Amino acid sequence: MTVRIEHAGITTVQDRGRVGWAHLGVPTSGAADRASHALANRLVGNSPHAAAFETSGGLIVTALRNLTLVVTGADCDAFVDDTPIRRCVATVVRAGQRVRIDRVRDGMRSYLSVGGGLLGPQLLGSQSHDTLSGIIPLSLAGGIEIGNGPHHGPTTSLDVVMTARRTARLQLQPGPHLELLSPDTRAHISRHSWVVSPLSNRIGIRLTTSSLTVSVAGELPSIPLIRCRAVDTGWRTGRHGGGSPDHGGLPGYWCG
Repeated sequence: MTVRIEHAGITTVQDRGRVGWAHLGVPTSGAADRASHALANRLVGNSPHAAAFETSGGLIVTALRNLTLVVTGADCDAFVDDTPIRRCVATVVRAGQRVRIDRVRDGMRSYLSVGGGLLGPQLLGSQSHDTLSGIIPLSLAGGIEIGNGPHHGPTTSLDVVMTARRTARLQLQPGPHLELLSPDTRAHISRHSWVVSPLSNRIGIRLTTSSLTVSVAGELPSIPLIRCRAVDTGWRTGRHGGGSPDHGGLPGYWCG
């Protein structure tokens, strides 16, 4: 075994996902930030399909033998013992040292890829944790030990950290229930502040605001949506959702 989980935090194991099962209602899942996941694997010398840790913070692992790792994705507080880890730089960790990703400072998810990739059981051809379908080949918890495979190539590092470009504005497009919204309500959607709800997860991002007025009683039902698109899940209570990797793949209300 290569690493032992001391504390999982908000962390899952992700690879490129499981393709070809949508007809059975199984999402692709896989890494939310596929570019950062692929970059971490490339820098550490892995196959692009190799499994890695996807975390939003709170991850602590102990190296059980010498290994090389790379951290990419969101800017985060990452350490080997008390020494900071530079993102996009191949870092050697000695047996007995602890690796921590305490918190994500800017963005949502960071990736920690270990040389050789994480080895574990597969379900439907993938190691990816799928929250919606409950497909969890490897559930992370304190005391779990995980191995790695052989390197596929040399490690490398970047002199300049690659960071995703931040989008300052989101584009909204009218959906099938636009006629239920008054002009004032439509203006409210784009002009008022929205807050990410703690109920958000890998299935979708929930946004909340003050109550919105619609011309029908009760709640509007949720609708499937395209990956990384937005859907209205309840105008009356001011809820709005954005699809994540573990969501299904049909069109919804609003696309951003």
